[in-house]
Amino acid sequence: MSAAGTVPEPPSRRERSHWLIEGIATQGRVIGALIMREMQTRFGRHNLGFLWMFFEPLFLGCMVGLMHTAHGRQLPGGVNPFLFSIVGYVPFFMFRSIVNRAGSALHSNLTLLFHRQVTPVDVMIARNLLEAAAVIGVIVIIVSGAAWFFEIVPANVAQILFALILMCLLCHGLSMMLAAATSRWEGLDRLIHPITYLMMPLSGAFYALHWFPSHLRELLLWNPLVSLHEAIREGMFGDRFPSYYDIPYVVWWILGTNLLGLAALRTARRKLNIF
Repeated sequence: MSAAGTVPEPPSRRERSHWLIEGIATQGRVIGALIMREMQTRFGRHNLGFLWMFFEPLFLGCMVGLMHTAHGRQLPGGVNPFLFSIVGYVPFFMFRSIVNRAGSALHSNLTLLFHRQVTPVDVMIARNLLEAAAVIGVIVIIVSGAAWFFEIVPANVAQILFALILMCLLCHGLSMMLAAATSRWEGLDRLIHPITYLMMPLSGAFYALHWFPSHLRELLLWNPLVSLHEAIREGMFGDRFPSYYDIPYVVWWILGTNLLGLAALRTARRKLNIF
């Protein structure tokens, strides 16, 4: 024990490392419990209920792909129109699901937020990881099906996964900002859904920038979703047609939205009277 009036020794590097590891492990257990709770809330306790998490984006993507295939339009480079459409729509489904569910995230978990270990950030991470896992799982099914049925092997699987991770991080930042904003202005939640639908034709999900003149390409690339869809398509189809994207620009968007989202959630916690 230190003598009276002496300054206690600072914790050693080993002690600091132990506290850090223990804190990360605790938050990991919290996020895991929140994921299980979210799955039970959304899909029930039935053994096959969670399969809807994968079936919904896969089914909707297949329907969109069939509609574009029935249109009969031939794509440049001999690209399969069904595969082109579904590879574009399923990542956009992740964006739409994460952003649309952001408005209700804090209020639907308000009672849990009174526990000291559970933070608004944990709630958002749990929800968004669930959505991202579903979409990445569906993309794996699509890529496997393309190789099996159409003998189309992706040009760069790592690039597809990397672009999907970037999209998840971007959506996570936007969802944190929207969750905090909705906790302050409840009517904002009603505007999120129509805005995400209006974003669909601007997201690059159903067209390649190569089809447009250069001045229009530059304009569309201001939307980071366009760059991500272009990167995913290049990873899938390779050089069958030129792709245009700006990954550093997307990274700046990710950093900006996540930092603003963290700051906004900190303010929202005080607004909800959670201490």
